[in-house]
Amino acid sequence: MAVESELRTVQVQPVSFAEKVQPYGLSIFNRAVHFVTYTRTVMESRKILPNLDDFLPRVMLGGPMVQSDFERLVVDIDLLRRSASRVLGENSQDLPFALLSFILHYKTQTSSPIFKKVATRILENCITFAKCIVQNIDDPSVTKRLHNCAEVSIFLEDAKCGIYIANTYYNCGISLWRTSRKADAVSMWRTSVELHRHFLSSEYFPTLLKKLERLAIAHVELKNFMEASTTLTEAISIAVQEIADNVTVIASVASLSTIVSKFPEIDRLLTMYVNVTVRCGENSKFPFRFDLDVACEGIILEWILRILVASRKVATHRLIEAVIGLLYEVYGDDYPIRYARAVVSVLPLAAENNNKVQALKTAENVVERLQERDYQEDTGLAKYAEDLTASCSLYISILEYQLQLPNSVIISNSVKLWQELTARPDLEDIIVDRGILLSNLQMLSDFLDLRGSVRSQILILQCLHKIVDGASARLYFQCNVALAKAYLGLGYSGRAAEYLKLSQTVSKSSDMSADDVTMLYLAEIEYLVSVGNLERAKEKIAIIGKNHKQPEEDLTDAGSEPEKVTTNSTSKTDIFAAMHYTISLLLMEYGCHKEALSYAKASIKAYNRLIFQKSRSFSGKERVSVELDYSLPDMWSSVLCLVRSHAQVATIYDHQGLVRETEFYLTEALKLSQSLRRHTSPSYYQIALGDFYSRSGNLTKAKDLLSAAISDDALVENHMHKIQLETALSKYYQESSAEEQEYERYAAAESTLLAAIASPQKSSNSEVLEDMLSQLTITAAKKSKSKAKPIDEFFYINRIRATILRLKSRYLVWHEEWQEAEAVLQDSALLSTVQRDRALQDMAESHFHFIFATSLLQSDPVFTVLQDSAISIPNVSKTTGKSSKDFSSSTTISGAQTRGRKIKSLTSPLSTTKKDLTDVQKILGRARQLVLESYFVASKICSAYEKQTISNHLGQVLLLQSATGSMKDDAYCPAANYFFELSKGLSLVKDVSAADQASFPTDDIFDSNFSHSKVLDLNAFQKQYVDIIPHHWAAVSIGLLEDSEDLIVSRFQANESPFLLRLPLNRHCSRDADEDSFSFSDALSEMQNIISKSNETAQASRNILNGAKAQKQQWWAERRSLDMRLKELLANMEYSWLGGFKGILSGNIRNRDLLSKFSSSFIMILKKHLPTRRTVRTRQGSRLNTPEVKIDPRVFELFISLGDPAETDNTEMLEDLIYFVLDILQFHGECNAYDELDMDQIVVDVQEILRSYYESLEDDDKVEHIVLILDKTVHMFPWESLPCLRGQSISRLPSLSSLRSILQNYRGQKIDAEKGAYILNPSTDLVNTQNLFQSQLDSFDGWSGIVARSPSELEFRSILSLNDIVLYFGHGGGEQYIRPSQIKSLDKCAATFLLGCSSGALHSSGNFEPWGTPMNYLIAGCPLLVANLWDVTDKDIDKFSHEMFRLWGLYDLASKETKKNVTSETYSIGVAMAKARDICNLKYLNGAAPVLYGIPLDLMNRI
Repeated sequence: MAVESELRTVQVQPVSFAEKVQPYGLSIFNRAVHFVTYTRTVMESRKILPNLDDFLPRVMLGGPMVQSDFERLVVDIDLLRRSASRVLGENSQDLPFALLSFILHYKTQTSSPIFKKVATRILENCITFAKCIVQNIDDPSVTKRLHNCAEVSIFLEDAKCGIYIANTYYNCGISLWRTSRKADAVSMWRTSVELHRHFLSSEYFPTLLKKLERLAIAHVELKNFMEASTTLTEAISIAVQEIADNVTVIASVASLSTIVSKFPEIDRLLTMYVNVTVRCGENSKFPFRFDLDVACEGIILEWILRILVASRKVATHRLIEAVIGLLYEVYGDDYPIRYARAVVSVLPLAAENNNKVQALKTAENVVERLQERDYQEDTGLAKYAEDLTASCSLYISILEYQLQLPNSVIISNSVKLWQELTARPDLEDIIVDRGILLSNLQMLSDFLDLRGSVRSQILILQCLHKIVDGASARLYFQCNVALAKAYLGLGYSGRAAEYLKLSQTVSKSSDMSADDVTMLYLAEIEYLVSVGNLERAKEKIAIIGKNHKQPEEDLTDAGSEPEKVTTNSTSKTDIFAAMHYTISLLLMEYGCHKEALSYAKASIKAYNRLIFQKSRSFSGKERVSVELDYSLPDMWSSVLCLVRSHAQVATIYDHQGLVRETEFYLTEALKLSQSLRRHTSPSYYQIALGDFYSRSGNLTKAKDLLSAAISDDALVENHMHKIQLETALSKYYQESSAEEQEYERYAAAESTLLAAIASPQKSSNSEVLEDMLSQLTITAAKKSKSKAKPIDEFFYINRIRATILRLKSRYLVWHEEWQEAEAVLQDSALLSTVQRDRALQDMAESHFHFIFATSLLQSDPVFTVLQDSAISIPNVSKTTGKSSKDFSSSTTISGAQTRGRKIKSLTSPLSTTKKDLTDVQKILGRARQLVLESYFVASKICSAYEKQTISNHLGQVLLLQSATGSMKDDAYCPAANYFFELSKGLSLVKDVSAADQASFPTDDIFDSNFSHSKVLDLNAFQKQYVDIIPHHWAAVSIGLLEDSEDLIVSRFQANESPFLLRLPLNRHCSRDADEDSFSFSDALSEMQNIISKSNETAQASRNILNGAKAQKQQWWAERRSLDMRLKELLANMEYSWLGGFKGILSGNIRNRDLLSKFSSSFIMILKKHLPTRRTVRTRQGSRLNTPEVKIDPRVFELFISLGDPAETDNTEMLEDLIYFVLDILQFHGECNAYDELDMDQIVVDVQEILRSYYESLEDDDKVEHIVLILDKTVHMFPWESLPCLRGQSISRLPSLSSLRSILQNYRGQKIDAEKGAYILNPSTDLVNTQNLFQSQLDSFDGWSGIVARSPSELEFRSILSLNDIVLYFGHGGGEQYIRPSQIKSLDKCAATFLLGCSSGALHSSGNFEPWGTPMNYLIAGCPLLVANLWDVTDKDIDKFSHEMFRLWGLYDLASKETKKNVTSETYSIGVAMAKARDICNLKYLNGAAPVLYGIPLDLMNRI
């Protein structure tokens, strides 16, 4: 131990041999012996090793030695080596490496066994010091020593030592790589590989592959891709050669997946090879042809193909085509199964690239070849033929879809093939790859969903469900959710509940992510919303809000770095979009329309981002602008969801009554759907858009869309779409007045529903269903005392059926099919307990009661004239007589107060049974009660049109009750105005933007919509909407009832109760058979014809007036004729429609004392002429024939409002009012025979007391301004130019709500005349207009203007928002310069004058509110808008504008026609407009076109 310790401390010191030995004077042998002897002596005596580098080379100089001497020397050298090892231990490492030079020098000069034996010992001695070499990698001698070792090992053919040296090279490379000497490391690894290859045997096969792999990795890191590819090719070649025979045998009977699983090292090398080849790009020699037999080479190529397909990189498409081409060469016709297997593996990518035609042809050829059943060398693989055929059929369907080559037979065959395949008990043995099978089934499910083939999709999902059950918890979970959604789409609530319950069970597995659970919650919420369990759905939303965070990325920037999107994964953006869509559904059901719209728009934003991300991923492009191809399979689900989100936004806008927005989003949904379905007909959105056009009055477009949808094959797959189509057609036929076809469509829809309920799609697991239903229970309405009712299996279908039955009942009611209508309503009442459905059911039942009561009244000799008589609220004073008159009626209608009630049987009104008036009053009372029970719920959750329908219906009920004395509570009388008015203008709302990412609805949002009082507060209505009207102003509302036969006119003035009139338009004809009928349709047709011809001639004016004299004369004659026609139309409207009631529009303010005197005198006239007012003498004394009815004073005001009979002949008007009074008396029990009355004398008497009134009137106080509240049916008429209104200050608005909004913001304010702007002649073709106005406008201090150029949208927007007054002198309303959305989004909008053609026109839209430029400005908060209802000629409108501005006081400059006798007096804008109309040459055709929207604001700082 002491010696060893000493040896470890010995230091090797250099010794010069030149002084001790003179080698050049001796022979080689003697020199060598001297060297060895001296070295041993020095080493043993001094325990150091001399410097051998100085002497050893000299020993080897000279000629050869004799064999005996050489062998003696070799033995001595070996003794020296052993002595060194013994004496110096580890410090002797330099000697064996030095002796290697001796061995290398003489290796070719001798074949002595002793030499090789000693050489082997020296080499082994060197190997023992290999670790030191690695540790001293920076020593310059390392490379030489390793090189010598390698050469000696090769000389000796010593595999063991050679491999060890090769490994030492490899380890040195690792050390160099770690010190960043990467080039040197690669050199070391390359030498290691070369040396390893020299000694290659099966024993050293794995190590060589490892080295080649590491060398390839190094080349990749150094971006030497070509070298890496070459290295990997070598590695693969070596590896494959080793397994070739084994692979060939396995491949003949097993799938590719089996082979891959057996050789993971090969799979790793091939994967690297593919990745490196992709990096090489066009420079790669790909694929490398291996020197193998056909079968084995084909398998390797398939293997490479499998890796390429799995990478899903765009750059691999070229390589895939190359491999497929080689496989076709290799396999030919001898291996049809294997070639089919290769083709099937690439078909998913073929659906994503541009070579679809070739892919389709290849797939068809493969199917044709497999159907021949001649498998040649693939007989052992024949069991896979069915799977491969089904896969090819699937992608043939998809490729044909993408190429727009419809073939529904292929699709149905594909579904059938997969059903048969998955039903096989030996499925696992006959499928090529389980993963591919699942992927194909999911693809087919998505494809069927895309096509709208819901039933077929369910069949495929059930196949998938069976396969993944017990195998993959996550796929099983996703399949359950998909099945639940599919069944819910068909209305099968029970089956949906069953699969949701299964999903809940699986969601507890550890394999489920938070995103998976969130998607389940969202599906459950959709289900809960569909069955009306909103409270439970709200709870689910709260859970999601707590457990799931929104994505961190900014969704507003479509060009930002995309989130990684992978196949079959759910991205954060996808979750975000789905959450907001579902939240929107729930908010919609709660009636939170603004919030629902915001969330729906957020979902659109998110889905657009997700689609953009996928497009960038597929295209491989990093640029922002990417061409979107929605036909790509991975895009389908996202685009379908995007379509749904657009449809949801459209639904909300539809609910709000916003026609343009609804049309836009429905059209977008249809376009997106068409981009997906291509050759197939996207029925659902065609039907939805067609139904929209029916409801908005565009029957031509509706017919085209609905006709196209009828032929859609998808209707067979989805009965819900078929029902939707039947319902839409019924609406189309209703609007087209095709009653027979309308009813047929109701019957067809109901038949389809009943067939759906009778279908076998029933829950198969009753226990699971009961459990689910117990959790998802809908409670009955709060006012019902019944217990909660579980959801039945067809709850959603029954909801739809209830809707259809209500529509059907309405048809039956209008046709007086009472018994059938009653039965239908009884059925519909039992089908749904959802709040909205209950409200609509109440409305339907109320409508039934109301129409039935009306029919009973019509059958009575007294009330038969009621439908042709004017009705007012109020009409009689609170204390009035009551009649006990009997009616020729049938039976009564009564109903329970709770939900689930049934209407008692009704018999025909033709029955001879006698009933008292009180029976009709009870029916009307029930009609009122039914609507009032759910009115406040309906006002929150029903659509704008439904609200209007319900409100107008309730108003009519109250009118009829008032007319017949059925109103027991007088408080309900003024409520009619409330219902008629507050349902108007619901579409005047500002749009909303997408919801914030972080926002989640709270309970406050849900509850706020139902927090308002459910008590009708008429005092609040009076205070908030009526008393806010300025003193000496009046608001007069004009509307039309649903049947277009009656006007509803209401007058509102501050501190006075409203006065309401129902005026039958043809009431004069009922009294005088010779009177010409003048219906609303007559007036509308005439007005539309006048406007059409006026617009036509106005547009042609420039060419005509510059033409021949005869043309000008003809043009003027036509224009004057139109002017006269319009004047006559307005006069006819006033006479026929308003008649004696035109005073309700009057600007006169009554004198209360004189009115009281007039009333007393009028009552005396009644006593004089009416038999019912005469006193009858009896034994008990004098009494009246009947109880006296007291007329309400508001009725007498109508007489006063007709004006002084001394100034105008009002005989016919007075007669109209007198009949009105007589009708009031008759309907309240004072029945007089009209024919026996001296009507002429009554008129004379009334004229006399009216003349007395005006003679006594000292101050004729006038209303300063009248605001006309025009509903959607009458807005196109220029009411301001009626004879009774012309010359007065008039403005118009769509609702009392809009009037209230403007008054709240602008009451008492004035327009600053020094803060204005103008846009003059922006199209540069209105030269005369520019010449007339420019000099004056340029002189206005503080004004800015744009003259003779088009303003930018930003300029126009700024002008409107930054000024008090804006003047626009151009074509139209400036719509060509600024979008409606930009106007509506303004926080403040100036008083605006749009003086172009039709700038103030509103477009009628059927059930929707009208739309047009004025609505945009009103939504923006514009307080005053002057615009034209139709096209006008520039000269007349310029004259009008000039005079209007002068009279308003904007400037003091007279037109040529008024230059003389011009006064400096100024007026309000309303009066200025009224006076300026008469300056026009065509005082009606041009003069009546300008109207004022809003209120008349005064100027301050007049210029």
